[in-house]
Amino acid sequence: MLPKKRIPVTEYYFNKLIKYPIPRDVTRSTKVRTNSFLIHDTIHTNLLSLVPNIDIGYQQNLDSNELISWIMKTKEYAEALNKDLQKKCDIKLEKVKKIEEQKEKSKVLNMELVNILPEDIIRYMYEFLLPETKIILFRARYPNLETNIMKLKVPVLKKLIECIRKNYYSPIFFTNNGRCLPKGFFMNFGFSNKKTCINNLNKLIGTYESAVAYSPGEYRYFQKLTLKIIRTLVYAAKMKKVLDKPYAPELEVKTEKPQQRKVRKSKNTLTGPVKV
Repeated sequence: MLPKKRIPVTEYYFNKLIKYPIPRDVTRSTKVRTNSFLIHDTIHTNLLSLVPNIDIGYQQNLDSNELISWIMKTKEYAEALNKDLQKKCDIKLEKVKKIEEQKEKSKVLNMELVNILPEDIIRYMYEFLLPETKIILFRARYPNLETNIMKLKVPVLKKLIECIRKNYYSPIFFTNNGRCLPKGFFMNFGFSNKKTCINNLNKLIGTYESAVAYSPGEYRYFQKLTLKIIRTLVYAAKMKKVLDKPYAPELEVKTEKPQQRKVRKSKNTLTGPVKV
């Protein structure tokens, strides 16, 4: 016999109120205010609608004990909601503290010492860093990245810009994440000269890095997107051999070569070129 699924505490207490004459539908606020207060007005109005209506209770022949029980159960439900909210906020608070601690530790990271470490160690360390710290790491290890990108030939730079536009710019406007960007934000990826191209890249990176996120997920999204663009620039400079040393061990991941499956040759298989 399977164990019964445990219901959330808030639902447990709310279930005790269902037998009383409480509203069955969501109550709409009658206040006409801006969208900024829409959530507050909705929550506050619906919580107040749960306050026991004693007059209706007497009309339904509830005695004093039942009315008192109704009031106490309403208070228990409100307290359960508060505790649940407080618990979730405490979890987020601890997460913020850990992130800030990680940021402080990253600030005291001596990049001169990091640069003299073996590449395998740097690669290993990199995997455990937050996106924000990885961005700091890249900027510290490759301070001349902008100059390196300027050394790319024009055709290569055009392809690089198009890659960034296609993968890291255009897709945003097909999601809700675009709301985090400045109103009317638009980037022109047309190529005129190298300097303008670099300025546009810096503008794009800066806009993403400072995007006003409305949720933790959106914040992580833009931090990771910023990191991906910087990684792409480092990778392009490395592949075209214009990147300053060290040669980006952060981009290198050890992968085992997949074993090739042996294919049995059929007697009827053509192995040579076919003459037509």
